[in-house]
Amino acid sequence: MTQDRFAGCLVGLAIGDALGMPFEGMSAEAIRQRYGQVTELLPAGRLDAGQYTDDTKMMLCIAESIVERGHVDPEDVARRFAEWFESGDLRGIGSTCLESILNLKRGISWRDSGRRGKWAAGNGTAMRIAPVGLIDYPDLERLREDCWATSIITHDNAEAVAGATAVAYAIARLVTGEADTRTLLPEIAALVEDSEVARNLEQARSLLSADTPTGDAVAVLGTSGYVVETVASALYCFLRTPDDFMSTVASAVMGGGDTDTTAAIAGAVSGAHNGVLNMPRHPLEEVEDSERLQALGRAIYRLASPQEDDDYDPTT
Repeated sequence: MTQDRFAGCLVGLAIGDALGMPFEGMSAEAIRQRYGQVTELLPAGRLDAGQYTDDTKMMLCIAESIVERGHVDPEDVARRFAEWFESGDLRGIGSTCLESILNLKRGISWRDSGRRGKWAAGNGTAMRIAPVGLIDYPDLERLREDCWATSIITHDNAEAVAGATAVAYAIARLVTGEADTRTLLPEIAALVEDSEVARNLEQARSLLSADTPTGDAVAVLGTSGYVVETVASALYCFLRTPDDFMSTVASAVMGGGDTDTTAAIAGAVSGAHNGVLNMPRHPLEEVEDSERLQALGRAIYRLASPQEDDDYDPTT
């Protein structure tokens, strides 16, 4: 295990986010007809090529809180969400996160600020959970608790928490370099058992066993903002091409729908598996805040693994 994987996880999330940003809300067919294969970071609206969206912005709130506090502190994370909102640089914030942050600004505790009910089962917490998977990789029980605590700030919903836990667990297992990608889906499904997230992961497992092409599989699994769909599709994209970062994030974008979030999650998972040294140079150089993101990943590594030897060489 190296700092390289931790760095790859956070910058990989941002690359996936930036790659998917211009295509959010488009169908898979429309993307294919208009762009063919997505391979480059492109501009859209007010955002330049390589800029990321609210997905990465909210992840940064968690990552920077962990580095400063030394652990997951949901009260501090909530404060940072509110400060981010005050900055005005929201970049496509979702309605659930917006409503919850407004609750925080009204003085409501982080324990009670999150939206409840079926409409709170969005992917807004799974998209930002990667730093929790990194800091908590040695302790599964703490990972569960911290996923719950950071999720309910905005999404007080069992499926949203399950989706975040699934992503964090995948990252925690992959970043060690010891995970078996062939058994990852059943491991995750067992962890978040008795949930729709688990049931869609089981469907993803069946599709993977049948060697279903990625485009066909994500059409079945779904690519909307519903966390049950997003997590299964993102993990499917990764597991079809686990050693090829760009193929993973590009296939997540080509599925259409909530392209930036599906690709952000796929990118975080793939980055944790491949590390920076096995990612292509061009997106690493072009994505916004690349060095900052990598530095945060390395800082979390040092917090999570103070006794580990490291073979990371930033000059390689």
